[in-house]
Amino acid sequence: MKSLKLHLLVLLMVAFTFACQRSEHTLVLTNDSPFDRVDEPVIITRADFEKQTGKIAVGLVPMLSSENGEVIPSQVDDLDGDGEWDELFLLANISANSNISMKVKLVNPEALPVFTQRSNIWLASPQDDGSFLEVKKADRPAISRENHGQTRYLFQFEGPGWENDLVGFRNYFDERNGMDIFGKTTEAMVLKKVGIDEDYHALQDWGMDILKVGASLGAGSIALEVNGKLHRVAPGSQGSFELVANGPLRSILRFRFDNWEVENSTCSVVHEITIYGGAWYYVSKVSVEGIEDANIVTGITTIDLEEKQAAFTDFENGIVSLSTHGQQAIEGEYLGMAVMLAKADYLGFEYLDENAEDINHTFMVRMNSGEKPAKFKFYSAWELSDPNFASAEGFEEMLKADALKMGSQVKVAFK
Repeated sequence: MKSLKLHLLVLLMVAFTFACQRSEHTLVLTNDSPFDRVDEPVIITRADFEKQTGKIAVGLVPMLSSENGEVIPSQVDDLDGDGEWDELFLLANISANSNISMKVKLVNPEALPVFTQRSNIWLASPQDDGSFLEVKKADRPAISRENHGQTRYLFQFEGPGWENDLVGFRNYFDERNGMDIFGKTTEAMVLKKVGIDEDYHALQDWGMDILKVGASLGAGSIALEVNGKLHRVAPGSQGSFELVANGPLRSILRFRFDNWEVENSTCSVVHEITIYGGAWYYVSKVSVEGIEDANIVTGITTIDLEEKQAAFTDFENGIVSLSTHGQQAIEGEYLGMAVMLAKADYLGFEYLDENAEDINHTFMVRMNSGEKPAKFKFYSAWELSDPNFASAEGFEEMLKADALKMGSQVKVAFK
């Protein structure tokens, strides 16, 4: 009799949990700002969800829908590789001083429609038959700057690339650790075909490589400043790449640099890069362990920038930026680039001319390296992607609009 009661109790608990997870909840996103938010990134953690839904059964994911029943694009990402999703991500459109409501239902992933791909990460290696095979994890080859020509034989366009529907970037996956820009003229995801039977340094139907990097910090490469000396991250270390998440709205990759010898210390650096749809930038999150009193540094290349001038802007809302604008793209088109970050993390900037040791031709930006990772956005605004970027004013207007959004957050609530 006891076992029968226990069995019934278990069945009731399972039925109750299942019923709770099948019930719908309402998610409300509020924009208190006096400006519209378009493609606003919104992140909701699994823990916050479970406060409303109770423990989420393995295999179930949220499906969002508007009040008229239209499914809203979203994705869930497993950030720590434990097999359970950790965050829900969506891009929201919310008018000024208003809110939007959406229904939330837990479903099997197969119930979700296929959403348009607006972000993408791609790393591939050439095969004997001439094709390229996607690589989701890789160790960085020990190829020096002097021998960097070897890298092109190991990886399509020399390393990992990341893109959205506006712009693309790539990393030189060797000891240069440089960041380059793919200017885009299409919203389609193109990295899978870049460099195959084409020269990406010449204009293609999708765009082209638009930046000269050399020994600069290119488009947001990182370095450490220790005892007043700059060290590019991270020659001689054990470098690796890992694909963390890949679209349709947000894509994340992670570089690790372990056992790096710097100024008599052995340290590790983790550089996580995120890109999502509708943004003219990617987001970097950099953490350092094993070394004290080191500043994290990023930068903007000045190669082919005729006037070596940068604009520092304090937006007076806790956000600052350093930007350049000029006919700096490879074919002479106008290109705006910028680093944007929280003012609390900003320590200043400096120009490194052509005579600087190791890292040169760069406007460098110093950031705090504390208990929390340093976080910054790197912007690329090419005039062939948007004619507004042919003028400094058009570029600055975009930066200002983004800084205003970055200075305040959308409020998330359930009801």
